[in-house]
Amino acid sequence: MQEVKPAAQGSENATQEQGYLMAYDKREQKAKGVKGIAANGELETLEANEQNKGQFIRVDRFGNFFTNFGKNFLYQYNNPTRFSLYRMEENCPVEQAAKKIEDAQQPQNESLRRELSRNNRIYNNHLFNEREINWEQAARYGLTPDVLRQTGDMERLLQGRQSGIAYDISMNTELGRQKGDAKLSLFRDEDGAVKFDLHFIRQAPKVGQEYRGYKLEEDVLEALNRTGNAGRLVNLVTDYHTREMKPCYLSKDPVTNEMFFLPADQARPARKIKDHVFSPEEFERYKNGEEIPIEFKSSNGKVVRTSVQMSAAERGTEFLWERSTKKLERKQAQEQAAGLKEAAGKPARRGRQSVTPKM
Repeated sequence: MQEVKPAAQGSENATQEQGYLMAYDKREQKAKGVKGIAANGELETLEANEQNKGQFIRVDRFGNFFTNFGKNFLYQYNNPTRFSLYRMEENCPVEQAAKKIEDAQQPQNESLRRELSRNNRIYNNHLFNEREINWEQAARYGLTPDVLRQTGDMERLLQGRQSGIAYDISMNTELGRQKGDAKLSLFRDEDGAVKFDLHFIRQAPKVGQEYRGYKLEEDVLEALNRTGNAGRLVNLVTDYHTREMKPCYLSKDPVTNEMFFLPADQARPARKIKDHVFSPEEFERYKNGEEIPIEFKSSNGKVVRTSVQMSAAERGTEFLWERSTKKLERKQAQEQAAGLKEAAGKPARRGRQSVTPKM
C-alpha cells in the first residue's frame, strides 16, 4: 500500500489548508473514505465515519491529485472509472461529507453537483492503467514503457488519447516484416485486455472526397490542413444503420491524416478556459467550431496568447499553440495600436533609434 503521512491533528493551520480524500463508489453507490492503494492497484477504502477519519489520505488545500500523490498513484490505480474522488475540508464531519457526495449523484441535485465539481472534485481522467497494458505485444512493435515516458505520451495514452507523435513500428505479419510510422492509442479487446491500436499514416484527403456522407469542401479542407479542425459544423452520417445525419465537429490528425468526428449534441463547450471568459459572441462562434484567440495568465504569472477550438480528435477543447492562426494577428494588432498611440503623443524622429540597455 502507498505510504501516506497523516496531517497534524488539532492545528488551526491544518484545518485551513488540509483536507481528506473521499471517493464515491459508482458500483456500490456509496461514499467512502480513501485509505490508500493496495499492491494490486485496488483503491483501499474505509467506512465513511469519524472513527476512521484519521486513516484517510490527506490532501492539501491548494494541491491536486498529482502534487499530493505523484503520477505513480494514478499509474498504479486499476479502477479509474469506478470511483469519483473528492477533497473534503478538514473541519467537515465525515458523515456530513458522505451525505453531500451521495446527494450530489442524484439527477435533481444539479446545483450541489456543480458545487462539488467546482470546489471539491479531484479529476482522475485515466481510462487505462499502465500495468494493464499488454507490454509483450508492445515489445513486438519495439515499444517500451520508458520510451513512452520519455516522449511524454504515456499520460496521453492512459487518458484514452492518441500519442502526440508517430513511432517507427516494425512487426511481423502474414505478408512478412512490415514497417511504417504510426501513432498509438489504447483499447480493450472483448476479454478486457488493454492493447495498442496502430494509426498508420494515410493519404491526405482531397476536395470532393466523401467522409460519412459529406463531400469535403475546399474551405473545410483548407481549415483541416491549417489547424486540424474544420472551423465550422458539418453534417455527417453518425449512424450507418439509420443513416441519420447530425451537425458535427470534424478534425484531421496533422501527422496521420486520420479523420475524427464528434456530434455537436454530445459536446460540452466550456464558457471559461483558464481565466479567459468567453463573451456571448465568442462563445457562439466557439460552439460553432470557429478558432477563438484567448489570453490568460500561466501559473508563473506570464501572459499566454494562443487560440482554442472545439476538436473532434480531442473530444472537446484543443489549444492550437503552434497551429494557431489568430494569435499572431491579435498580437500584431495590439502592437500596432500601441505604436499608433505612442506616435500620436510624440514627435516623429528620423534615423536610427538608440536602445537603452537594461540595468
